Amino acid sequence: MINRVVRNMIIGISIAVALVVIVGAVSLIIMFRKSGTSKQRAEAQRTAGVEFGKSTDQRGCMTEGLKRGDKLGAFDISAQVENESFVKGCLETSGPTPRFCDGVPSSLDNIVAGWDKKQCEKSRVFGPICEGIFKQQIYFCAHRTR
Repeated sequence: MINRVVRNMIIGISIAVALVVIVGAVSLIIMFRKSGTSKQRAEAQRTAGVEFGKSTDQRGCMTEGLKRGDKLGAFDISAQVENESFVKGCLETSGPTPRFCDGVPSSLDNIVAGWDKKQCEKSRVFGPICEGIFKQQIYFCAHRTR
């Protein structure tokens, strides 16, 4: 009797593990198929950001990125990446904003300080979409050449 119960448990666990593996494999296949398209859309958004940046300053890039981000779904990761690409491209060609990088921490310091989250609170925009936009500012300020 006990052997039958143990055998049934092992069979049940094996089936559950097999289902998890199958679902994971299918998810990876779908993700890899979409990744090329996502990269193309992100690059298109970076190009749009480059063009937008030519007519605004650094603060204008952040404002536009937040405005665009506010329209995105909270779990639309590819749209979030595209929006961050827009902001990155915009910052590359935008005019300077006085003191834009003052007080902006390094990426490592941001992990401890939570600067990006604080900026989102000040902007009254919340969540990972907003944080990703301010991470672009962190990256830009750490790697700027102007």
